[in-house]
Amino acid sequence: MYKLLVLDMDGTLLDEHQRISEENIIAVKKAQQMGIKIVIATGRTKKGIGKYLEALDLINKENYSVVCSGALVLNNTDEIIGVTPLKQEEFKYVFDLANELNITLNMYAEDGILVHYDNYFSRFDAVANDLPLKIVDYHSLDEETLITKIMLINEDLSVAEEIKSFFPSIDIEDRSIALKEDYDKDLFKDVSKLPSDLLKKFTVAKVTPYNVEILNKNANKRTGVERIARELKIKPEEIICIGDSGNDRHMIEYAGLGVAMGNAFPEIKKIADYVTYTNEENGVAHVIEKFILK
Repeated sequence: MYKLLVLDMDGTLLDEHQRISEENIIAVKKAQQMGIKIVIATGRTKKGIGKYLEALDLINKENYSVVCSGALVLNNTDEIIGVTPLKQEEFKYVFDLANELNITLNMYAEDGILVHYDNYFSRFDAVANDLPLKIVDYHSLDEETLITKIMLINEDLSVAEEIKSFFPSIDIEDRSIALKEDYDKDLFKDVSKLPSDLLKKFTVAKVTPYNVEILNKNANKRTGVERIARELKIKPEEIICIGDSGNDRHMIEYAGLGVAMGNAFPEIKKIADYVTYTNEENGVAHVIEKFILK
């Protein structure tokens, strides 16, 4: 019998307009009524999921969330259960590498999303997370800055509309984006071909064709879910994890039932125990009905 249901947000629980369908809301609430614990596990920050937790009636200290892809675990009244940040020297390494690769990045900090200079993707990212976008000098970054996640960003004028397609409900006033010389659209096509030092030192996961997450080597969604499972005394075989992209791999492999969305990356479908419908077809509700409500 399953006791814990872990849900990714973007591409999983949310449709393409960043909304939870009525079918998914009803199914999640029915699962709760049966005593199933619901955990949101997302690349977003806590502030970026607040309205969704409210819609699912999950804002209380008995429920938990895994945010920043596992770097931060907390209950839904904002009590921190665990945090695994990046060190300043690790950030400097990634920043230097980004410059070498002719790409940019942003970082998730406590008070906002910080960028060295303005970029297209980060404007959407800030709105999705309900956080301010702040331009700061990375060379003189406050040593006390808590860095939970770095997002590598590979963008160019030629893919502006494709990037926008990931955020169809978000309207950005200034849609200008630079045209780069020697732009490599396929840089993130195979993450395993990124520099070996990067892969050894960090948790690296592709979340879109143009974005790769960088976390502390000891942080991922699995470690976050494991921490909550220990708190609740729930075994891996009693857990269902549902996701669609690279940062969901660890938790899908860990769960007793690892589920890939119908719209998931092919490599995520390959390692899943079950493939459900897409996020536009209420794939989460289908899993709940099939494996929990029966």
